[in-house]
Amino acid sequence: MSAWQLRGEIEKQGSIIIRNKTIPETIVRILANRGIDSPQKIEQFFAPSLNDLHNPFLLNDMKTAIERIIKAIQNKECILIHGDYDTDGITGAALLIRNLQQFGLKVVYHLPNRMTEGYGLSRHGIKKAIQEECSLIIAVDCGISAVEQIAYARQNNIDVIICDHHKPKGNLPPANAIINPRLSENYPFKELAGVGVAYKLLIGLYQTLKRPLASLYKDLDFVALGTVVDVVPLIDENRIMVKYGLEVMSKSQKPGFRALLQEAGLTKNILTSYHLGFIIGPRINACGRLYNAENALKLFLTDDPLEALKIARRLSEDNLTRQNIEKSIYEQAKAMIDHLEPETRVIVLSQADWHEGVVGIVASKLSEEYYLPTIILSVKETTAKGSARSIPGFDITEAISACQDLLIKYGGHTQAAGIELKRENIAEFTRRINHYAQGIDKKIFQRTKLYDMKLDLEEINDDLVFFLKYFEPTGLGNPQPLFFGENFEVVGIPRIVGQNHLKFAVRKNNHTFPALAYDRAEEILKIEVGKTKINCLYTINEDSYTGKTKITLKIKEMQGISE
Repeated sequence: MSAWQLRGEIEKQGSIIIRNKTIPETIVRILANRGIDSPQKIEQFFAPSLNDLHNPFLLNDMKTAIERIIKAIQNKECILIHGDYDTDGITGAALLIRNLQQFGLKVVYHLPNRMTEGYGLSRHGIKKAIQEECSLIIAVDCGISAVEQIAYARQNNIDVIICDHHKPKGNLPPANAIINPRLSENYPFKELAGVGVAYKLLIGLYQTLKRPLASLYKDLDFVALGTVVDVVPLIDENRIMVKYGLEVMSKSQKPGFRALLQEAGLTKNILTSYHLGFIIGPRINACGRLYNAENALKLFLTDDPLEALKIARRLSEDNLTRQNIEKSIYEQAKAMIDHLEPETRVIVLSQADWHEGVVGIVASKLSEEYYLPTIILSVKETTAKGSARSIPGFDITEAISACQDLLIKYGGHTQAAGIELKRENIAEFTRRINHYAQGIDKKIFQRTKLYDMKLDLEEINDDLVFFLKYFEPTGLGNPQPLFFGENFEVVGIPRIVGQNHLKFAVRKNNHTFPALAYDRAEEILKIEVGKTKINCLYTINEDSYTGKTKITLKIKEMQGISE
C-alpha cells in the first residue's frame, strides 16, 4: 500500500471567471498545485491551440534538414525512412512516408527486427537503402547513438537526417542533420516523442514550401498515438497535439485507424489517452515484440479498407498471443522473486526460454507491483538480453551504466532501458547494480501516491465534473485529478464485477455515490454494510454504461476498512 501525500500546499484560491465561465475553486486549486496558476495559463490549459505549438526552426539543424529534403524533391531522389519496432517509431515512419510521397518522392522504408537487429538504426536498413539506390535516409525515433552505422551510410554516399528524442551517449553520429529537442538549447520543450519530432520536421517543410498546414493537421492521429504509447509527459505541446490528434482519430478516414477502432470496439467511444495507451497501443506493439513490426506499418499505409481490417484482426491475434506469453513469464518470475534476499533493491531475473520481446512488459508489471527497479533477461547460449523498468527517482540507465564494464551494450531513458551482457556476468551484474542501489536514498523505494486535494461527497456536482473532463488528455505529467476521501460509509450491496473488481456505494453527510474499486474483490469479505467506513483515493468519472449518464467514483486505493 502506498503512503498518501498531498500534491501541494496551495491555499484556497477562490473561483475565477474566464470567457464568461466560472471556474470552480476546486479546479483552480488543483491547477495551481500543478503550476497552472494564472488566468492566462488556465485558459491555455482548458483551450489549447495548435497556434501555441513552438516554432520548429528553434530546433537545431531544422533548416539544414529541410534544405536537404527540398533538394531530394527537386531531384526526384529515393528516400528510405528508417523507423523502429515500437509504436512511436512505427507512427513516425508512417507519418513521414505518407507525407513525403505527396511530394513525388520515391519512398521506401525499413523497420528493424527486434530479435535479429535489435533497437535502432541498423546496417540492414542502410544496406536496403544501398540496394534501392536511395541517396537519403531519414531516421525517426532512432539514430542518435548510431555512430558507426551512419558513418557506413556516408561512406556509401547516403545522407542522413535524424529525428530522435533519446538522450545521446558519447559522440554524436556524423549525420547531415540531427533534430533532437534535447540537443536544442533554444527549443523550449524537450519532451517530444520521436513522432513529434518528425511532425515538427514536416511543419517546417510545409511552411518553407508554403503548403497549407491544414492538410498536415489531418495526420495528428499518428502523433497522438505514438506520443501516448511512448509515455512521454502529456504537457506543453505534447498535450496540444494529443488533444487534437484524438479528435482527428475519432473522425479519421484512414482505413488503418478505422479498422483499429472497429476491431477494438471503440467506434462509438469518445476517445481518450487511456484508449490509446491500453487498448490500441498494445495491438500496434505486439507484432514488433513477437516477430517484426511491418504489419503495423502496413496497416497505416494501406488505402484498402478490407486489407486494413484483415491486418487489424491479425494484430489483435498477435496481442492475444503476447498476453499469453507475458502471463507465463510473469508467473515464473513471481515465483523466483519469493527467493530473493530481503534487502534486494533492484530485481534481476533471468531464464533461458523467456521471449525477449515480452520481458519489458513483465519488468514493468513487476516494478509496479513490488515498487523496485526490475530487469528481466532472456538467456541465450552465451549472452543474455532484456529490458529494465524503474520507479520514480531511480535513473535505471544511470544505474546500468555504473556496471557498463560488464555489458555488451545498453541504452534507454531514466525509467526504461535495454541491456545485453554475457551470460557469465549476470551474477556479478546483479550484485553490482544492487550495491549501486544501496547508495540511493531509501525514501526513493517507498511508494508514495500523490493526491490533489481532500474532497467530500457534498462537494461533487455537475459543474465540477464538467471541468474535470477538460483535464484530458491525461497521462504522465498531467494525471487525472485524484482526491482523498475520509470516513466514507460503505452502503448498498457490495458485489464482484468483471474479473476482480468490487462494486458498492459510499455515503457521507447524506450524499451517496456509486463506487468501483479495481482489483479489490477480496475486500468484500471485510465489509459490513452500513457499518464499514473507508478512507480512499478516488477519481470522479461519468458512467454511461447503462445508457444513463451518472457520476461514479473510481476507487484507486482503500485504507483502514473498519467499523
